[in-house]
Amino acid sequence: MNLKILIIGSGGREHALSWIISKSNRQIEKIYVMPGNAGTLSERNVFNIECDISNHQAVLDFAITNKIDLTIVGPEVPLVEGISDLFEKNNLNIFGPKKYFAQLEGSKVFSKNFMSNNGLPTAEYKEFNNSQNAKAYLDTKKMPIVIKYDGLAAGKGVDICESVIDAKESVDNLLKPNDKIIIEEFLKGIELSAIYICNPNASKKNIGLTWVKDYKSRDEYNSGPNTGGMGAITHPFCSYKKNDIYSLNVEIEKIIIKTLVAINSGSESASKYNGFLYLGLMISTLDDKPYILEYNCRMGDPETQNIMLYLEKNNIDFLDLIGFDNEKYPDNFNLSFIDDNKYSGFCCTVVLAAKGYPDSPVKDFYIDLSGIKDTDTVKIFHAGTKISKGAIKVTGGRILTVNAFSESKQEAIDLAYENISKIKAFNDSDLKTENNELIFFRTDIGS
Repeated sequence: MNLKILIIGSGGREHALSWIISKSNRQIEKIYVMPGNAGTLSERNVFNIECDISNHQAVLDFAITNKIDLTIVGPEVPLVEGISDLFEKNNLNIFGPKKYFAQLEGSKVFSKNFMSNNGLPTAEYKEFNNSQNAKAYLDTKKMPIVIKYDGLAAGKGVDICESVIDAKESVDNLLKPNDKIIIEEFLKGIELSAIYICNPNASKKNIGLTWVKDYKSRDEYNSGPNTGGMGAITHPFCSYKKNDIYSLNVEIEKIIIKTLVAINSGSESASKYNGFLYLGLMISTLDDKPYILEYNCRMGDPETQNIMLYLEKNNIDFLDLIGFDNEKYPDNFNLSFIDDNKYSGFCCTVVLAAKGYPDSPVKDFYIDLSGIKDTDTVKIFHAGTKISKGAIKVTGGRILTVNAFSESKQEAIDLAYENISKIKAFNDSDLKTENNELIFFRTDIGS
């Protein structure tokens, strides 16, 4: 069977997904990325499709006309807006949760109430729709404290406040008329991203992917404003001996199972959760237990880029994991830790960003990647780019990621930085006026 696959999105996550699927052992006729970027254009058998993905009917019409066998939704906005509901009503295969389930990411209030009502471990919190009440509450709390905007904010609607003055300023910035915020206690510990593939129609209902450590803050040493992510690394816990972190894995598995049981049994749910489910966790320094910071209803970015390179280097067919063909679906699969050296290595992912990111990134300049070549151990995944006048033009705050793989964590880090340092920025498409002040990256990813 020659498969036609549609991937919705334009970022590094979608480039990484199209790349790993292009390497599948299955017969792939075409992979469409809507709308894609400069990087997806360069992959084998991958085609960019210009389309406004907020126009769900246009996306559906394309899928029907082109007889798409499977659609994978990359970003969160189409899911929160219900694109999976529309596809399912038209009997099309789509991998991404329906609108009801996507509230786990789409609303912090829904998400935190869901955790509380179902006895899931999370930080103490309170919701507010009135700034005066929120500020009065802050006067009673210890700092630091966390303020979260209720809706989608591309990873940037969270403030970690060190003082009451900062927290009250955050309330003014994040709480808009007719909206809500969450104020929650600050948890101290080690962050861990645990992403699961959830397919209710497959023999194994959920599969755990490699644990990843994500770096959200813009600047070194986790300072500066929150971003969508400035880098990632295969989590150090993945190299621990199984017995050393077995209890942690059990606790995380309890969280994912309890989450799925609770949401799949809700009275509003007409079908089971189908898609990616991301647990943003804090492993507390107080009790070494995992606490949920957030849910995402899709793969993370830049975690996806990191994980896809890891899967490819370990010879894993991504479509096997999704359960597209149950005959090939692995019955016993868990990449959470290295078990008897079956899976090995480290991936380091470093984001190249545009000056001014995340608040007001500079755009419409050009980058030169001629100093870097994709190899067996180095892969560039594009995000905010397009081809213009024969050059790579920057169109977004996060431009691309440089991803490196090695059996050694430090070697992977060194390889990523060796390569990202070779990228140059130019004001013009002819690449004559060099201006490297237009780009930046964190120098401590992996620490």
